[in-house]
Amino acid sequence: MAGRGGHYAALELETGASQREIRAAYRRLARATHPDGHDGDLAMERRFKRIARAYEVLGDAKRRKAYDERLTRGRFAAPGAGGPATYAVDTGPIYHSDLGHHSDFYQSGDPLSVSEAATLVRREAGWLRRAIRTGRLRASPGPTGYLLRRRDVERLDRTARRRTRAMVPEEDADEMDTSES
Repeated sequence: MAGRGGHYAALELETGASQREIRAAYRRLARATHPDGHDGDLAMERRFKRIARAYEVLGDAKRRKAYDERLTRGRFAAPGAGGPATYAVDTGPIYHSDLGHHSDFYQSGDPLSVSEAATLVRREAGWLRRAIRTGRLRASPGPTGYLLRRRDVERLDRTARRRTRAMVPEEDADEMDTSES
């Protein structure tokens, strides 16, 4: 989650490392990369900070458990939920039970695919994909593509500018006015 391989990669460890191994790796790497030993080397300073952040998370048992849960279950995982997050019912649709906090459930509904979200907001799917690529819309990778939260898609649709329709010719506008009377 820390980028470029996560906290375990920062400490050069496997995911199943013990607390003793984590502490030893942190101390070894902190001594090797400490800024006092590398005058003015910004790359080494950044690496030292990354190692310190990784140890902050992995050194604390509760934070490590939550981090491991996010690694295995994804962004929508509920803390301590356990069990499969996605399951198929008979031959019907796939249901997602990993919506996070219960208030998220009532606000967002099941995660949507890009095509479902595009239908919901009456936009092209390419518009949503561009929003994901540029970081304006958060998405989680799913088994067949991106999964989007309904409220995120609706919020983006409300804040985005829409293309204006072409002006209606005057004779059509007159017909519209008479039909309303």
